[in-house]
Amino acid sequence: MLHCAALWKQYVSIDMTSKHRVSVNLSPDEHRELDALAQEARISKAWLGRQAIIEFLDRYRDRKLQLPLDLGQPRNKRRSE
Repeated sequence: MLHCAALWKQYVSIDMTSKHRVSVNLSPDEHRELDALAQEARISKAWLGRQAIIEFLDRYRDRKLQLPLDLGQPRNKRRSE
């Protein structure tokens, strides 16, 4: 994971004049974890979400890899991390 200062530099260089919203559903545990991280780092959950998406897109953009999805398993059993 990138250091917060590096992420901030990357964030401020992004043109935020056009805003496109994305909604996600989180489990209660995921929401608690995200909320705790945002409070601890004194940043918004939206900022954390944007950074997660940017990192994900960077990781899979040029590799043409299969996404790490296991659609055959129920949602609560997919996470083995």
